[in-house]
Amino acid sequence: MASQRQQPNGPNSAAPGITPAVFDLGKRLRRNALVGALVLGPFGVLVLLGSITNNVDGPAAARVFSGIFGAALVGVAVLIALLWPVISRTQQLVLEHTGIRWHDPRGRPFSIRWQELAEIEVHRKWTPSRFGRSSARVRVDLYPAGHDFRRRHPELEHLIRDGEPQPHYRLSLGPNKTAATIVDEGLQRFQPRLRQGVREENQPPSAR
Repeated sequence: MASQRQQPNGPNSAAPGITPAVFDLGKRLRRNALVGALVLGPFGVLVLLGSITNNVDGPAAARVFSGIFGAALVGVAVLIALLWPVISRTQQLVLEHTGIRWHDPRGRPFSIRWQELAEIEVHRKWTPSRFGRSSARVRVDLYPAGHDFRRRHPELEHLIRDGEPQPHYRLSLGPNKTAATIVDEGLQRFQPRLRQGVREENQPPSAR
């Protein structure tokens, strides 16, 4: 229960000069989208030009297929460019000397001081490996230290988990297994009394 958990004291927080721990939720998506656009776009243009200028060997059907394929590749690159404002959206979980905050200028940002929290749990749920690579979904559960926490943080209503034995707030960090390590190291760096370690679920032997 929350009343049994220790509440961290302000003076125990790390010094302001320590580098914050930052998990960028959209970093991998931005990188993959950018690489995809840079590869698919030029290649699609070459394939499309080849079909138009009759530089494709074979029957007319091959040239038609080549043209459709090239146009599709160019279309994907154009779609990525059009969706870039959405893809490049900033969403970061930051752990620093004052507390934990969600940096999301175009969404629902929040900031919580360490003194307001009783415990933080990091969960990593592994999924079956594909092509020899394991993946995992990560979530962070925030347990408030005081009964008036909900009143002081109405911006967190969309994260609250009321139907569980101990009400808390759950933040999903998506399918990125390194997120758990970054958050856990940040807790160890700034507020180890809140840290519970990473709770693994369905962890494959290769990830141990």
